[in-house]
Amino acid sequence: MHLVRRHPTRPRLSLKSNSSEKAIFCFNQWLATEIFARLFAMERNELISHFKQECERFAALCAAVLDHAVPSCPGWTVQDLIEHLGTVHRRAAFRVGSDVDPTGYEINLPTESSEIFNWFNEGWRNLYQIFTTHPDDYPAWNWTGKNQTVGWMIRRQSHEAAIHRFDAELAHMGIPSVNAIKSLPTESIPFGYTPEFAKDGIDERLEITIGGRKNLSGSLPGSLHLHATDIDAEWTVTLIDGVMTIYRGHQKADAAIKASASELYLWSWGRLPAEILQCVGNLEVIEAWKKLPA
Repeated sequence: MHLVRRHPTRPRLSLKSNSSEKAIFCFNQWLATEIFARLFAMERNELISHFKQECERFAALCAAVLDHAVPSCPGWTVQDLIEHLGTVHRRAAFRVGSDVDPTGYEINLPTESSEIFNWFNEGWRNLYQIFTTHPDDYPAWNWTGKNQTVGWMIRRQSHEAAIHRFDAELAHMGIPSVNAIKSLPTESIPFGYTPEFAKDGIDERLEITIGGRKNLSGSLPGSLHLHATDIDAEWTVTLIDGVMTIYRGHQKADAAIKASASELYLWSWGRLPAEILQCVGNLEVIEAWKKLPA
């Protein structure tokens, strides 16, 4: 059984396509992405629940390992990771109620390590309260220039917390590097995501944290197909001259990865090595993904 096959009605986009074909293709992909995002993104209460659970688990994991290195964030200790996520929460809360980037807000980090967990818990709980008491369409600035709402922020912060919780898991386990995960049996990798949440995380990664960047540049050396094995979800992605296009469904590509939704989610963020996944085709495309924004 082949991992991918040519879609009967959609031609494969070649890097050699002419400019008019690219323009039409990109517009169609943008329209499909916008419709999909509105219809099929996870329900807000589920995302808020995931945000709370991930923050609680993050704090519990970090409690005894403040000085441990974080292998998925080279150069950081667990304390650095806590300070980063706690700062993200405070910045997010400060942006609620504004449709422009607010200025003049200073974040004061705790001066003593003993204070850091109270500081962290205060920040995420305040943001959680905002999420539970403000409607999705309430204004909240974000860096994409689109969908400046609390609904956007709920989704972004849920996945921000989820990825950094996995970082804390690796630090807690004492793993020296992301590459060292190759030596672990799959059942010992602390995923902790439902297939539905991981699927939404892949969508958010493609649409927002990569595709939504105003300054996105460069190209992948071919198209990439992602195929989730535990939920009905597939994506084919191209990046040409800073324009990312996403086709959801089964389509032939230059390279492909087949794995669980959680594995694809973490790989897309550089938290799993591609070597433990089922990869076929032009492996240079998969390697080039590492250079995309984190």
